[in-house]
Order: sequence, then structure tokens, then C-alpha cells
Amino acid sequence: MIDWFADLMPLAAAVSDDAGFLSTLLYRIVLWVQIALGIGLVIFVHELGHFVAAKTFGVKCEKFYVGFDVPLKIGPIKFPRTLGKFRYGETEYGIGVIPLGGYVKMLGQDDDPRKQEAEAKRIRTGEEAEDAETPRLDPRSFPAKPVWQRMIIISAGVVMNVITGVLFAAIAYGYGVSYIPAVVGGVTPGGPAWQAGIEPGGRVVSVGSWSDPEMHFREMRMEILTKGLEYPDEPINLAVQYDDGVQDYELRTQADPQRQDARMVGLAMPNSSKIAEETYAAPESVAAESLGPEDAGAEVIAFDGTPIKQDSINPVTPMMDYLYRHPGKPVELRLRRGDGTERTVTLPPQPAKSLGVRYAIGPIVALVAKGPAATAGLKIGDRIRQVNDDVSPDAYGVAEQLVGVQEPVKLVVERGEGESSETLEITIKPVESLQSIAPTSSIAGEVAINSVGFAYRPLPLVESIVLPKSDDAESASGLASDENSIQPGDTLEWVELDEAISKDLIPEDDEHRAALIEQLVERWEISPIRPLNSLRELIQILPTGTPLTVAVTRPARDGEKAKVISTTVRVAEDELKMFDRGLVLGQRQAMQQAGSVQQALSLGLREGYRRFTDVIRFLKMIPRGQIKLRHVGGPLEIVNIAKNEAEKGIAPQLMFLTMLSMNLAILNFLPIPALDGGHMMFLIYELVAGKRANEQLEFRLTVAGLLTLLMLMAVVFANDIIRHL
Repeated sequence: MIDWFADLMPLAAAVSDDAGFLSTLLYRIVLWVQIALGIGLVIFVHELGHFVAAKTFGVKCEKFYVGFDVPLKIGPIKFPRTLGKFRYGETEYGIGVIPLGGYVKMLGQDDDPRKQEAEAKRIRTGEEAEDAETPRLDPRSFPAKPVWQRMIIISAGVVMNVITGVLFAAIAYGYGVSYIPAVVGGVTPGGPAWQAGIEPGGRVVSVGSWSDPEMHFREMRMEILTKGLEYPDEPINLAVQYDDGVQDYELRTQADPQRQDARMVGLAMPNSSKIAEETYAAPESVAAESLGPEDAGAEVIAFDGTPIKQDSINPVTPMMDYLYRHPGKPVELRLRRGDGTERTVTLPPQPAKSLGVRYAIGPIVALVAKGPAATAGLKIGDRIRQVNDDVSPDAYGVAEQLVGVQEPVKLVVERGEGESSETLEITIKPVESLQSIAPTSSIAGEVAINSVGFAYRPLPLVESIVLPKSDDAESASGLASDENSIQPGDTLEWVELDEAISKDLIPEDDEHRAALIEQLVERWEISPIRPLNSLRELIQILPTGTPLTVAVTRPARDGEKAKVISTTVRVAEDELKMFDRGLVLGQRQAMQQAGSVQQALSLGLREGYRRFTDVIRFLKMIPRGQIKLRHVGGPLEIVNIAKNEAEKGIAPQLMFLTMLSMNLAILNFLPIPALDGGHMMFLIYELVAGKRANEQLEFRLTVAGLLTLLMLMAVVFANDIIRHL
């Protein structure tokens, strides 16, 4: 329905500005109705399970509600309890004003502890049973039914959610599910996948115990995250299929530098060979100068005369490797636009912008297993002092120098500390290794060159000063001109952009760029979660000449104590080149569609099983302390996700409803009084003991369970509000 309406929107918008506003408003109304119907359907089928089972066994159902019809009152103002209701036969059907669930009110059963005693009296007939101790109950009441029937009634809601969850997924696969395939777009420099020697361009077909020749990137990432949280010290098995066969790897997950409670192995999503439709080039880049709006969505069919092979697992990998290994060379791209026309564009080298300083190289932090550096004898902790003939190498200059190297590389390194330190000369023979991610793109802050197989972390230590080419004295201020300027040996602490200046740099329609610049306004402090690599990338979006306040720590020397110096430095073009030229490619998409009803049901069962086991694993990790509050979403987050998925189309929304159905099925069957699982626990006791549990005990446990649920609801609501502030 959304897709149909979206097709009509351009026609409606063409009528007038008012019509455009009305069509947008109507689209939003339809969208939110679709969201409400989807979530309401999951609740409805759960309650329908209870209702049908109860009716089957002759239980009188007095109410059937989606939502709760509780009284709401603020001062003298009373709000309606329902959005609508009607009576058919002996049952009242309605939609409650509190959209947090639903319920079926059966005779003799009430989840409100305050009404349990009155409800128990209401179903007594006044006659005594044969044992003369138990009062005779209304035969149509819930408590009057045999235990096994009550168990079926209580569990029917969960069963319905599981069945419909599978059906939702099956229907989605019937439509066709769009997904990002688990193809290795690149490996994060220095990460576990990089250390294991995983090459980009392969397809992940197995991760841990989960195998799938059409694995989704989301599923792969979720399995790695969950397995990493469950067993952080255990390796995870990964099988990657390449054009020439399958390679098996064993990886240890590591903490995400940005979120220490998340785990990763450093695999990047694949890009397509098509230029992105909305943002086709990064601002302040050579791609923005070379491309125009008419190139948005165009397909890159060749680079420097080399055709892109669309039949390979990841066609764009060779092109990205070529771009990153030739940062100082103009690269020619052949484009095919949407209208079928072709044109050639040239991306010149991207000059780097900098603060006018060169940074020192930190110790070696990672090596590719059995790679060229490890084979040559380089070790973690070694400190590079010379690269070929360069006796004063800097962190980013070395990356540019080595990324495309083919001849042997001579390193002079220092190993050990103090008197036990030694200087060694190591020769590394480069190998052919695809570099489909920039060597400096690690979120952890490493620089890694695939062909030589070693990674180091740039230090915020000033190795040397590079004065700008301009003769303007102002552009060189703050750089080694006096004692209050930056000097070699200083350590960069933070960088800050004046808020008044930032207002002129932020386009009104570019929220992403605004968020990046805001990080400089708030002061960028060098830290593990804000490494030097990220600061360098951030500076590239600033125009040349932008003034920045920079603070450095100067070590104690010449009898003076260490001190912090702040000065103003202007962004200037550097002789170094950036690996990224600002070309923005779209994400690669694939479509998985069932060819028959049987295949759709098979895929639906698989999806339902995955979502079911995801919830079980999540619940198991809670008592171990492996789940943080940010991993938990409440009603507001559910609605937010539902909105995002509904905007993508019917299939994504159905897949979301599968996930929601499995969550509702399991969470509602937890052994907490006031939930279906709590009722089942009481019934199991009754079945085993041959008599009902003590009514006072049931009452107290139900009150405790209800209070627990209310507190949990308050926590997740507060978490949702904080999340979206």
C-alpha cells in the first residue's frame, strides 16, 4: 500500500504547493496507520489465541481488547477509556487507549490483584462440591476447567505468535526481501579480520554455528556480536567463499572502540559499483568538483581502462584497491548514467588538509598472521626509526609511501626498552593484497598497509612542522614561530572550532556535516574513542584557512616544567594526499525471493527460528551482566523501528513483525506472575500437587510480579526517552 501511494505522490505534488503538503500529510497518515495496524496485528493474534482456545473449551469471555481500557484522569479531566468498542453476543470487543498490549477477560480470571477475591466469589454457585470443602464453580468459568485445558488456553497466545511470526516472514520472502549480502567489502586496518589475513571480495557463508549461502550482513554481524558478548575469550569460526574456493578462519572478537560493550572482528559492508543517489560526493573533495547531480546513481563500468567484472562476488573491490594504492595518481572513471549515456570523469589526487604538523609513528600494534612483515621478523612493540632512506618518517607519510610499494622495504626498528633495547634492520618483501579500505580508516586509530602486513598507531606527538606554501604570515602563525607556538616534541591534546565561525561552515540541508563540525565546536580531545585518524578525516571537511584553537603539552626541558600551550592554527593544504577522494558509492543490495510456497515457508521457519533463538540468547546474557541498558528498547523504540521498516516497504515491515512476534511470545511466557508464564507456573504446581496453590500466596506473587513489570516498564520508557533526546 505504501509503495502504491508513493507512486501517486509525484502526481499529487505536481498540482500545487498545497497539494504537495496535503500529499505528504496523507502519506504520513497512511504510514502511521500501517505501523499501528502492524503492531496491533501482533497483539491481536496473541489475544485471539487465548480467545479461540477459551471458546473451544466453553469458557465465557467477557472482554476482548487490543490495548488496555484503564481509567485515565488528570485533575478534573477524565479521558475516554477506549478508542471504540462494541458488544457481540456475550463478549465486549474494543480498542483500549493504552497501546501497551491487550487482554481477554475470562469469567473467573482477572490479572488485577485487587479484583481477584471479588472475581473468585462471583463464580461460586453457592453449592458445595462432592468433597464438601471446595465450593462449586460456574462451569463456564476459567478456574472450573481441567488443568490441561487451562494450560492450553494460557499457552495459545504464545503459539499463535510463533505461528504468525513464521507466516509473516514467509509472506515477506514471497514478496522478496532486500538485504545487504555478507560480502567482505573490506577489512578494518589492524582488526582481527585483518590480522587473520582475510582478503576483501569474498562472501561469508558460515559464522559460528550458523551457515547460509545467502547470508545477510546483518545476520553475520549479529552472530559475531552475540557470540562475542557470550564468550569474549573464545574464537569464532568464519568461512569465506572466494571465486577460487572457500577459506576457513578462526577469529577472536575485540571490543568496538566506540562502544566497549559491543564486539567486532573488523569486516566492512560491501559497496555497489553505483554512485550514491542522494550524496554522490563528500563536500570539499575532488569528487565533488568532478561529478555533478546528473552523475548521481550512475554506474562505474571501468577505471583507468579496466572493466569492472559484474559477475564476480564483489565487483567493486578491484577499483577500490586501485584507488587506495595510487593516492598520488589521477584515476579515470567510465560512468553509465541512468539514461544510458556514458561519460568519462577524472578524479585527481586529493590534497590532504592539516594543522601544519607531521605526527610520530607509534609502536607496531598488529601483524598479519604469516604475512610478509611477520615472516621478515618484525614484532609487535617494535618502533620504526627509518623507512628505506627516510630517516625521519612520519605516521601518514609512511602510509602513503608504502601503500602501493612493490619493491622490498627496508626498515630500521628499535626493539626493547632502556639498556636492553637494540636496533635492527628488517627487509620486507611486499605481497599482492587487496587494499579496499583506506590504510588510515580504522576507527581504533591504527594505520595498516596490507601489502607489507603491519599496523601501527599514529601518535599525537609532533614529529616536525610543515609551514604552508602561502606567503601569508597569518596562515603560518602558531607554527614554530616562538615559544607559544607548536614545536617538534609537543603532544597534541585537543582541537576546538569557534562556534561563531562554525555557523558559516554548516549548510542548512546537511545534518551529517553539521554533526561532524559540532564535534569540533564541543572540543575534540585526543583519546582512544577519538583517535588521531578520525581528527585528520574531520579536518578534511573544513575549508582551507579555517582557524582552529589547538592545545599541546610541551615536555619539561631546559629546567622548565611541562606546560600546556594553546594557539591558533589555520587549516592548510599539505603535500601529502588523502586516500579517500570523496567518491560516495551506494551500498550493495541483493534480493532473496521464494520461488514457491514451500520455499517461502522454509525461509519463514528459518527466520522465525533465528529470531526466537536471538531472544533466548539475549535473556541468557542478562544475568551474566553481558547486556547493557542501551541494548534494551521499550515501546518508543519499537515504534521507531517499526516506522523505519514500514518506510522501506511491506517486506521489511513483515520481517520486523516476525521479530516482534517472537519477542512477545517469549517475554510473555517468562515465569513472572501476571504474565502468561506466571499463570503457567501456577498451573504446573496444581497439576503436580493435585490442588491449587494457596490463594494468598498467588495474590502476593501476582502483586510482586505486577510491581516488577511496572518498574521494568518505567526503566525502559526512561531509557527510550533518553535515547531519543
